[in-house]
This record gives sequence, C-alpha cells and structure tokens, in this order.
Amino acid sequence: MSRHGDISSSPDTVGVCVFQYPMPRLHTNEEVFENAKKICDIVKGTKMGLPGMDLIVFPEYSTMGIMYDRDEMFDTACAIPGPLTDMFGEACKEAGGWGVF
Repeated sequence: MSRHGDISSSPDTVGVCVFQYPMPRLHTNEEVFENAKKICDIVKGTKMGLPGMDLIVFPEYSTMGIMYDRDEMFDTACAIPGPLTDMFGEACKEAGGWGVF
C-alpha cells in the first residue's frame, strides 16, 4: 500500500519516476564523473524518499552533458560497460531499483 506522495509499486506494476535533470555543460572527464556521482546520489535519495519507485529515468544528455566541441566530445566519451556504467549499476543495486541514464 502506498503512502500519500509515494509512487505505488506492486507485484504486477512498476513504480516509475521520470526525473527532470538540468542538462549540464561539461568539458572534462573529471566533470563527467562528478556529475555521475551527483546522479548516483539522486538515485539513492529518490528511492529513499519514494520507496515504491522501481525505475528512475533521466533525460538525454543528463550523464555526459551536451558538448559542442568535437575534441571534448571524443575525449570524454565512455566505454560501455565501463566505470560510469559500473557507478550507475552500484547506485541502483544500493537503492534497490533500476535506472535509465
């Protein structure tokens, strides 16, 4: 049974949260990883506040940001699977949910 303000979840439904995240402007790998850490904290915090949430969805560009410089884009590209996907996987495991990043 859900509480007021919670996302409902049951054996035959999925509680979904579509998170509105501002599109960052990132330039370095360090900034990308710092942003990923913020997203991981949001995943865990949102699950804590909305325990019925099974799935959290972030908008496009939320992870890597939008880049207009070709060199920056290639310099900050990530491998899949890799360190960033590992971070997101661990955050979802800790929170007990799933994510789309």
